[in-house]
Formats: sequence, structure tokens, C-alpha cells
Amino acid sequence: MPGKPSTSATVRDVLQVIISEDPAEGAIVKLAIEGSTDVDLVFNPLTLAKLQAILTKVDSLQAQIRTTQ
Repeated sequence: MPGKPSTSATVRDVLQVIISEDPAEGAIVKLAIEGSTDVDLVFNPLTLAKLQAILTKVDSLQAQIRTTQ
């Protein structure tokens, strides 16, 4: 969000991904970051769908770049 402060953290590992089988629920992505605290990202279904669409698009673009090199 514009004007909102943000915090950067280096992700060291993806510890766990839990995606609910219930479409009314979302997902949790547990990340190990620098320091002593892990981060749990909790996605509602709409936000999870947006993330999946973005990752699919980026993956497709990267595949096109790799095949043209």
C-alpha cells in the first residue's frame, strides 16, 4: 500500500505451506527469516488466488525468457 511503512527480511527457508482443502479457507506459509522469529503468512482465499495468478504469470514470463536465450 502506498505510503505504508514496510519491513524487509531475508527469507532463509520455506518451512511449511498449508493450503486448505476447503475453498472458503486460505493458506498459511511459514517462513524462516533472519533472527529468532519465524513468520507465518496467512492468506485468505482471494489473496491466495491473486498470489497464485501472479506466480503463474511470472513463471510463464521466465520460461519465455529462458527459451529465447
